[in-house]
Order: sequence, then C-alpha cells, then structure tokens
Amino acid sequence: MESGRIELYMLAGFLGSGKSTLLARLLEAESKQGRRIGVIMNEVGEISIDSAYIPDGMPLAELLDGCVCCSIQGELTMQLYKMAQTYELDAVYIEATGAAHPLEVLDACTHPSLAPLYDMRAIVGVIDMKQWQNREELKKPVKQLLEAHAKYADIIIGTKQDRLTEVERLAAAKTIKSFQPEAIHSFTSYAQIDTGIITGSLPRYRTDQPHEKTHVHQHLHLRTYTRFLCSALPRMAFENWMRSLPPTVYRAKGFIHVTDTPRLFLFQYAYGEPMLIPYNSDRPCEDVLVFIGDNLDTDRIEQALTELEDAARSAQ
Repeated sequence: MESGRIELYMLAGFLGSGKSTLLARLLEAESKQGRRIGVIMNEVGEISIDSAYIPDGMPLAELLDGCVCCSIQGELTMQLYKMAQTYELDAVYIEATGAAHPLEVLDACTHPSLAPLYDMRAIVGVIDMKQWQNREELKKPVKQLLEAHAKYADIIIGTKQDRLTEVERLAAAKTIKSFQPEAIHSFTSYAQIDTGIITGSLPRYRTDQPHEKTHVHQHLHLRTYTRFLCSALPRMAFENWMRSLPPTVYRAKGFIHVTDTPRLFLFQYAYGEPMLIPYNSDRPCEDVLVFIGDNLDTDRIEQALTELEDAARSAQ
C-alpha cells in the first residue's frame, strides 16, 4: 500500500468460469507474502457458498441475492467504504457475481467517496475456454456478457484449457486475445498461474467504453433456486442426475453429504461437470444446493432431489 491507498482488484467472469478457484489461489499467495487482505463476494442467490474458500479471520463482506452492477450497486460502494474504515488492509478483492458486467461493477468501485481510500489496480476477466469456444451456441445476452469479460479486462485468465484439444486451445486463445490485445493473457487449468501478473499490475482500467447493459434478471433471465437437503444423497445417482441437467442450468453449488462417507463436501457444478471437494473447516454448514440458470424448472429439480433423498433413506 505504497500510495497510502488500498489496492483494489475485481474478478469478473461468467458463472462457473473459475473465479473462486482463482481467488483462493490469490489469497494463498497474499497470505504467504504477509499482506493484509479483505474480500467482498457477490452471489446471485440467497445462500453464500463460495465464501467457503475464504480463510477464517479474513475480513469478508457478502452481498447476496442481487447483482452488484444493478440492484445492489450502492451497497458495494458502502461495503468498500466500511471495510476501509474498519480494517488496516493492503488490498481488497471483489468477486463479482457471474451475471455482472465488469464496467458497471467498476462504476461502484470508483465512487468519489472511495477515491482517497482505494487504488483500482485491475479488472481480472476469468473465461472458461470451453464455454468460449461454444459461445455462438449461447443466447445473445450470455454471449455478450462472456465477450465483455474479454473486452474490458486488464488481465484475462483463460481457464479449463485441459478440456480442449491443442488445436482448440490455440484457436480459443487467439480469439480471446483479439478482443483486448493490450491486456495481459494467461491460459491455464485450476488457476495455476503466476499470481504476480495480477498483484504486480499497474492501474490500467477503462471506464469510457460503450457497452450494452446486461443485468441479471432483466436480460439474462437468470433465476436461482435454493434447496436445503434433508439427508445425505447417493453419490453416483446424484452425479449422474447432475450430468443430465439441460445446458440452461449454468451453475450449481452447495454443501452436501453423500451416503458412502460421513464427511462434508463442497459441491461445484458448471456446464455438465459435477465436482465434490472434501470440505475441511470448523465453520458450521447446512446441507444445501443452489442452482443458477435460465428459466429454471424448479419443480423438476425439487422432484429429482426428493427422489434422491428417498432412495438414500430406503437404502439405509
């Protein structure tokens, strides 16, 4: 914090692109450097799942059930101000909801009241390279938002390159670079990057470029569905059901127990691929799933989960 102001970094990317994985890696690197870090997380739903990645004791503000680029923009500004007044920090990381346009989040970060407090260092665009390759198949608002993360970012992290062939990876990297040739680009899997390309960045953000507004409920038609679980779920049946979901279910996450082990898992799902990660923390967590998608068929989701719970209980 050489300037006397707190460094500010924004992580922007569509649902399931890998923002939380990248954030966890950045926080680990910052901790090793002994830097004092705060985090602001925005989630579309009413339940916070991604905050499980935040180390205990780290200053954290959560903005739930709204999008920082529209319905709770003022709250983001207020939380930034409050965090600067409450803690002695070297940097703050904002993880924006996957439905947020980066420039509209930037508007909240550059409120005049924050100018003496924060030094906006970089917009970090996180892009799922497999989804990018297939972006022409997406609905227009989703495609535009995905491209905005490539167009307006100072640093672009292309993720999940392991899901592409070498020819596909090179083609995706080329088109991503064409949207913002002056940006720093890094292509990786599981956020295995040199974190110095982000933490060593200079302020280069742009606020004067025109863009089409893309708000979470207004244009993308995104909906969330939160389901608290009554019992553990049969692992194989649950994962097979998740893989059968339509492509309009962009993201799912939560905390669950499965029937073959007593441990708690952090559950992540994006674009047809479910993942269970052992969750090791003393924080109490309820078993819950949060689904995010385009016009979710909540009745079918509810029915399927009820059947999975019934199957688990009858097998006991």
